[in-house]
Amino acid sequence: MDVDLEELIAEAARSGWAVEPSRRLVEEIESHIVVPLSSRLRAVLGRDEAEQLARVIAWERCLELAAAPPPDGVSWGYLANLVRWRLMDVARATVLHGRRHRLMHRLPEPPPTHRWSLGPHLEQIASELESEGLPAAVGRRLIRVAADGPPYYRAAIIARLRRARATAAQAEGLAWLLRGGAGRPAALARLALGQPPDEVFNDPGVRRWIRAAAGRDQRFFGGPSRLGLRRAAGVEWLTAAREAA
Repeated sequence: MDVDLEELIAEAARSGWAVEPSRRLVEEIESHIVVPLSSRLRAVLGRDEAEQLARVIAWERCLELAAAPPPDGVSWGYLANLVRWRLMDVARATVLHGRRHRLMHRLPEPPPTHRWSLGPHLEQIASELESEGLPAAVGRRLIRVAADGPPYYRAAIIARLRRARATAAQAEGLAWLLRGGAGRPAALARLALGQPPDEVFNDPGVRRWIRAAAGRDQRFFGGPSRLGLRRAAGVEWLTAAREAA
């Protein structure tokens, strides 16, 4: 019999995370999240490392979901997707690390600023949003909403963000940062491929996405398409007409 995740989290939270209800939640995490981990993730990260990371990530997200449950509720599939997203981010970083020149491995890794919070690449995007004036808590919440799929295509990300009360421009900007589009890879994808953060975030297109996601460009309508330019021009004309009235 499948045990409802929402009930387990609620029971553990009501008890103050007492031993017995917490143990039941951990046992179900083991069977629903850890055991079904993909063989690819186990191969890249190592079996023990992948399983332990999955346990830590799943438990942290359960604590967060207890404090701020999403309006549509939670399920085991929902939690599994959150864990898989984070593990994939770690796996990409691990693969890229292994491809570096052998002399580079003698250099120490920089200490992480957050312990398994958003993942290294998403943390960099969150930091850029904060540098543009978006409060850290807001930026991290919107990134979590955008990343909590599936599906991960751009329209679905925008819809999730709009339900979370992001503006249209913020939703578009974050969707481009995390998902990208035809001919324009996402900032997240470029970071995962090993491009230096300075190169990625100094790209004029990426800077425009950052400004929009931070709420500084409310006329942003997406990529540099003719339709987007016409819509932006329409907003400028309407704004000028209102000011003249």
